Amino acid sequence: MVSNENIIRIILLLLISHSCKSDDIAPYSEPTNDIEIGAETDESSSQINSNTGENSSVSNTGLEDITSGFRQLMTIYGFSGAQVAITRNNKIVYLESFGKADIDAKITVNDNSLFRIGSISKPITLTAISKLVADGQLSLDDRVFGPSSILGTEFGVMPYDSEEESITIEHLIEHTAGFTNFPIDIMFDDNDLTQAELITKVLDERSLASVPGSRYEFSNFGYSLLGRVIEKVTRKTYESYVKEFILAPMEISKMAIGLNTKSERIEEEVTYYTNFANPYIDPYGINVKRMDSHGGWIASAKDLALFAMKSDNEASVPDFLEPKDKLSYLKRKSWNHNGYLPGSISVLEVGYPTSFVVLVNKSAPDFLEIIQAIRNFMREKVESRTDWPKTDVVNDL
Repeated sequence: MVSNENIIRIILLLLISHSCKSDDIAPYSEPTNDIEIGAETDESSSQINSNTGENSSVSNTGLEDITSGFRQLMTIYGFSGAQVAITRNNKIVYLESFGKADIDAKITVNDNSLFRIGSISKPITLTAISKLVADGQLSLDDRVFGPSSILGTEFGVMPYDSEEESITIEHLIEHTAGFTNFPIDIMFDDNDLTQAELITKVLDERSLASVPGSRYEFSNFGYSLLGRVIEKVTRKTYESYVKEFILAPMEISKMAIGLNTKSERIEEEVTYYTNFANPYIDPYGINVKRMDSHGGWIASAKDLALFAMKSDNEASVPDFLEPKDKLSYLKRKSWNHNGYLPGSISVLEVGYPTSFVVLVNKSAPDFLEIIQAIRNFMREKVESRTDWPKTDVVNDL
């Protein structure tokens, strides 16, 4: 019999997954006023357990209204700590840190602090898949499961359903593989299962909700499979391939796949807080490491600003990938993606001449409202400004 606690857990986690995959709200799109939910070069960073001073940000001369306005937003929504970055004409023109990385230890957020970025991990995975397709190591039509497929028959009990064997790389990219989040998003359940065990469980115990290619349904599991595809094709771990072949060429050196517990925090990673009263919505009660390719990365706003500048489809400074090699929404002149996990909220908007990033280390039941408020604030500040600094606050110091 299912306990009352488990029923509450399922309902709340289903709420989270549904909020991140609504059929009415694309997780990536040209910027609108709607919410879309589902991404360092400074080697002088200090350790998180030794930084107890004031927030140490670079100069943002002339953009003080953004700083003061964001402080008001933090007060309204009770943020613990945050980072904000803005790029303009291929320069990081604004980089600011706010609040506490760890409240009890009185550690402040600094510009090298790392945050969980949730579903902003997906554009990073999509960039890796785009590169493999461009390099001829993958095709969008490649099948994922079954004989002569990428992942073959190593998961689950044979035989697969014919529909499972028809799933392609493109279906996973576009969230049209037919996987369902009912009765719960599988990536938030069975924390003790390995990735391989989880894939087997889905194939053996869950029928596809729709014919592959016929219907959109946001799927964290689908992007988890893309991570396994990357590993199979490259013979490297997902994290090591992305670090070496995607992030390093963008001069991003400190991003990593996060771990699960507070004691396992990576150097300079913030502590996560939540206003959810239910213990099952616990920042340290989810398997973040297993979420790697769909939601596991930790990053700074500076990291994601560099990623944005290498992904903004502006020709004067070459992007990481040629326009012809980009897949799906990466081809668009502008796109955005949000991330949410218990204890963290992230907002990324990529375009030219301006992109922005906001990372927060506290979540609440009204996280959809918070994401919209952050995006509205940032868009108003960006769209209303005509005078921008000409210097790069990171490289022109």
